[in-house]
Amino acid sequence: MTVALRVEQLTVAFGGLKALDKTSLTFEQGKICGLIGPNGSGKSTLVNTVSGQIRPSAGTIRLQDTEIGALRSDQIVRMGLARTYQIPRVPPQLTVQEVIRVPLHFVGREQHLLGTLHDERSIARFCALDAVFDRRCGELTVPDLRRLEVARALACGPAVLLLDEVMAGLSRQDAAVMTDVIRRVHEAGVTIIIIEHVMSVISALCQHVLVLNQGALLASGEARDVLSDPIVREAYLGKGFKL
Repeated sequence: MTVALRVEQLTVAFGGLKALDKTSLTFEQGKICGLIGPNGSGKSTLVNTVSGQIRPSAGTIRLQDTEIGALRSDQIVRMGLARTYQIPRVPPQLTVQEVIRVPLHFVGREQHLLGTLHDERSIARFCALDAVFDRRCGELTVPDLRRLEVARALACGPAVLLLDEVMAGLSRQDAAVMTDVIRRVHEAGVTIIIIEHVMSVISALCQHVLVLNQGALLASGEARDVLSDPIVREAYLGKGFKL
């Protein structure tokens, strides 16, 4: 097994509170991996730590074979890891084209997927944003903003993409569009880690699922096995949950 991202004995403490407590997780290269767990389980802390927004109190984070725990966010992006945010963070006065242009300029246009996503227009089209390409972000709908978060991350040319609740607030139709985008990103060779509360998305997309609970790994394995695990059901999904 080739590992894309590995955290070992990762601890993140805020004062006396440990959001992550000696947590060890492995994400296999080339897969779509789901990361689930109840609110307060440590998912957001993990994403923020892996992507460089929070420094770990202890433990290691390796992107492929490189330790990245002490790196800044911009350095981690250049190493090949990009992320989206639960709440889209885009300047309302910028256009879709301009938002995508910034990371393209930052990482260099030579880093792209399959030789096809090499400019603002091609990335926007890939993420179903072609119709709003010249529109300012302050005029966009929630689904457009969600897809723009993905487009901006793709413009970084990532080998590993963290998707933090990209389905939040989407209708069934918009979620289907986002699902198609995610599948095509994966087909382009990107390892994807999805943090999500919508279990239908996890079961439909993910080949491997990890469950966090109270800052520690509760379960890990194939989606159907994990989602049917009685311990996971009791801690997170509820006894009446059905796939």
